[in-house]
Amino acid sequence: MARKRKKTDPFEGLTWNDLTAWAGNKIVSRGKNYQRSGYVKDLAHTPDGSLVAWVDGTERYATQVFFEDDELESDCTCPYWDTCKHAVAVVVDYLEKLKKTAKIPKTTKKDRRVKLLKEFFDDEAGFDEDDDFDDFEDVDYQKHKEVDNRFLDPFLKKHTKAQLVELIKELAGRYPLIMAHLRDQNNLSKGDVSDMVGSIRNEIQELSLEPGWQNYWRGEGYTPDYSGVRHRLKALFDQGHTDEVVALGEALLESGIRQVEMSHDEGETEEEIASCMDVVFRALPESSLSPADQMLWAVDRELEDQYALCEGIEVFWQQKHEKADWNILADRLIKRLSRFSKAENHRYRRDRLTDWIITAIEKSGRDDEIIPLCEQEAVRTDSYVRLVRFLMEAKQWKSAEKWISKGIRATDKKWPGIAGQLRESLREIREKQGDWLQVAALRADDFFINPSLETFQTFQKAARKANVWKKVKPAVLNYLETGKIPKPGSLWPLPEADVPKAKERRSKQFPLIGTLIDIAIAEKRPDEVIHWYDQRKSQKFGGWWSEFQEDKIAKALADDYPDRAVDIWKRLAANLIAQVKPKAYEKAAVHLTKIQRILKRRSKDKEWGIYLANIRKEHARKIKLLEILDGLNDKPIVDIF
Repeated sequence: MARKRKKTDPFEGLTWNDLTAWAGNKIVSRGKNYQRSGYVKDLAHTPDGSLVAWVDGTERYATQVFFEDDELESDCTCPYWDTCKHAVAVVVDYLEKLKKTAKIPKTTKKDRRVKLLKEFFDDEAGFDEDDDFDDFEDVDYQKHKEVDNRFLDPFLKKHTKAQLVELIKELAGRYPLIMAHLRDQNNLSKGDVSDMVGSIRNEIQELSLEPGWQNYWRGEGYTPDYSGVRHRLKALFDQGHTDEVVALGEALLESGIRQVEMSHDEGETEEEIASCMDVVFRALPESSLSPADQMLWAVDRELEDQYALCEGIEVFWQQKHEKADWNILADRLIKRLSRFSKAENHRYRRDRLTDWIITAIEKSGRDDEIIPLCEQEAVRTDSYVRLVRFLMEAKQWKSAEKWISKGIRATDKKWPGIAGQLRESLREIREKQGDWLQVAALRADDFFINPSLETFQTFQKAARKANVWKKVKPAVLNYLETGKIPKPGSLWPLPEADVPKAKERRSKQFPLIGTLIDIAIAEKRPDEVIHWYDQRKSQKFGGWWSEFQEDKIAKALADDYPDRAVDIWKRLAANLIAQVKPKAYEKAAVHLTKIQRILKRRSKDKEWGIYLANIRKEHARKIKLLEILDGLNDKPIVDIF
C-alpha cells in the first residue's frame, strides 16, 4: 500500500516511492512507459475525487484510481489481477497535468467508463468465497467473457434459428478450433467417441514434438499450449468416458516426459502437461479398472514420472483404499522387484519401487516384512539410511548402530552424502542416550570437514551441553586460522567419534576468512569483522566476494563503522549500475537506500545529495536508472516533472 496522505488533493503529494510500494518497480516502469507513449486518454475526475481514464493496451481499458481509507487503490477492466500498469499510467498522467496546471474535466453521470467498471466489478462480486473455482481455470478469461456477453446475448437474440445456423457454419468454416469443438460435441451426443479419442491422441503427439524453451533475458520463448487437450479430456470425463481419459493419460505422460526432457524453461511445459494429468487422476477412480488395478496404474505412473507431472495424483491417493487391495498391490510389486534388473543405473528406480512396496506392506498390516526387505535392499542399492530409519523407529538401537557402521564403510567413498546421513543418525541415537560427549565429538568432525557458521553453531550447542565449550573454543578458532586440528588431551577433552571420520574432499586455504567473518558477525564483534575483512586481499582470489557477502558485512559494520559500510555499498551499487540492466539498477537502488539512511542519520544530507547528483550526471543516458533514482529523492512527483 502507498503511504497515507492528508492533503486536500491526496494525489498531489505522491512520490515515486509511494507508487513503487503500491505497484512494484516493474509495474511502475511499464506504467510510465504507457503514459509517455500517450496511451492515457480522456483523463477525468469523478465527483468523489477519483481519477478515471481510458488506457490503450492490447485493448482499450477503463481504469479508475482512488483513495480508500487513505490508501491508494485502483480498478481496471484489464485481465491483470493486481495493481496494473494502466492504473500507474493514469496517476502519472494526472500528476504531469497537475504540474502543467492543465484543466482536468469532471465526469458526468452517464460516463461509460464508470458504468463499465461498476458492471465489471459487480459481476465479480457475485463470486462467493465457498464457490468451486475448478470450473474457472482462467479467471482473466472469465472476466472478458462476462463483459463480452453483455453485447453477445442481445446480438444473438436478434437472429432467427436459421440465421444462427448459418452464422455457426460460417464461423466453423473460418476457425478450425470451432469446427473441432462442434465435432467433439456431436460425437459426445452420439456416445461414439472413438474419433474424438483418436483426434486427442494425435493432438498430444503434435504438441509434444517441439520442446518448450525460454530466453528470459530477451523475453522470448515457446510454451506448448495444452489447454485444448485439457478441455477435451474434461469433456470426455464429464460424459462418463473415464476409461478413454485414463488411456489418453498414459499416452500423454509418455510423450510429455520426452518433451520435458528436451525442454529448456523453468517448468512452464511441465505445468501445461500436469494440468491435463489432473483430469486423468480424477477419472481414474471412476474407471472400469478394479481398485487394485487402479492403484497399480497410479504407482506405475509415479514410477515413470521424474518431472512432477503427476503431482495431482494425490487426489487419487487421498481416497479410501481397502486393506485387501493394498495387500494385492504389495504382492504384485514384490513379484516385480524379484524380476528387477541388477544394473547400477537402475538403482534409483529400484529404490522408488521398494518405497512403494513398503507403503503397500504398511497399509496391508504386514509390518514384520519391512525390516527384512530393507536389509535385503540396503546391500543391493546402498539404501542404508532407509533401513536405519526403520530400525530406529522400532527402537532396535544395536542393530541400527551395526548397520550405520556397515553403511559408512560401504558408502564413504562413492556416496559421501549417504555416509553423512548415517553419521547424523548415530548422532540422533547418542542424543537420545544423553551421551553429549559423543554428540559433540560427531559435531566436531562435521565442523572440521565442512567449517561454516552453521557447523560451528551446531558444534557449539552440543559442546555446551557436554560442558566443554569453553575448553574447546580456542582450539576451534585456532583451527580456522591455522588449519591445525586438535588431538584428544587436556586442551581437547572430546573423545574420538564412534564411527570413522569423513574423508577430506577439498583443500582449504587458511585462514578461513569467510567463516571467521560469519562467526564474528553472529557474535556481534565488529572489530573482528573489520580485522578479517581487511585481510581478505592477502589470499588468492580473496579480493572478490559475492554481493550477498559484502552486503552482509556492510550491515554488520553500519552502526560501529558507518563509513566502511557506506564504502562497501557504494562499490556494490557502482558494480551493479555498470551492468547496464534494469534489474541490476533495481538492486543498486537497494544499496543506495542503505547509504541514504546512514548519511541522513548522521546529518549528512548534503553529502547524499552530491553523491546522488554525481551518479545522475555520470549515467545521464541511462533512462531506466534515472527513473529509479527519482524514487530515492522521496520528493513529490509533481516537483520532479
